[in-house]
Amino acid sequence: MDLAITTERLTLRPLSLDDAEPFVRLMTPGIARWTGSWIGEETVERVVERLRRQIDLEAQGLAVNRAATLSATGELMGWMSVHRAKAAPGRGALGYWIGEAWFAQGYTREAVRALVPFAFEALDLQVIEAVAQTANAASIAVLRGLGMRYKGQREEFAVARGTADLCEWFELDRPWRQDTALEEAEGW
Repeated sequence: MDLAITTERLTLRPLSLDDAEPFVRLMTPGIARWTGSWIGEETVERVVERLRRQIDLEAQGLAVNRAATLSATGELMGWMSVHRAKAAPGRGALGYWIGEAWFAQGYTREAVRALVPFAFEALDLQVIEAVAQTANAASIAVLRGLGMRYKGQREEFAVARGTADLCEWFELDRPWRQDTALEEAEGW
């Protein structure tokens, strides 16, 4: 399986420790407020450790993490991920953020539309879920645009802030694939 995912405008490539410094520049308090694990005033050292952990999780088959870059220039613009749920291996959680310079241009929607089918296959998931804070209209629009089903509200603990955020909760089932169904029917 090719590890890079390409779209019309983007390349989603595996993370690299060299991404630490650009991620520090991109992650602002304005973006961090919508995440649960970034504070918005990161250090290169902390981001290197985060990258090491995530690269290791991917090597273990527990996550798909991709650096979102502009295909035309290679410029780093954000981070997209799906992590396998510890308690339910057939479920994954989608997370993403993109730098402020690329807000409201459809990049996030384009990236997650490419990442999700890749993650279903790579992690052998049956369901991918995502949450967005109730006030995060842009992220909620991305999730709805992906075709995710609204499941209600729930609180999610934000480690970076030490508080729980009220979030909108969405899910997407793995798409039915004719080739898989045929294989199962014929006993392959």
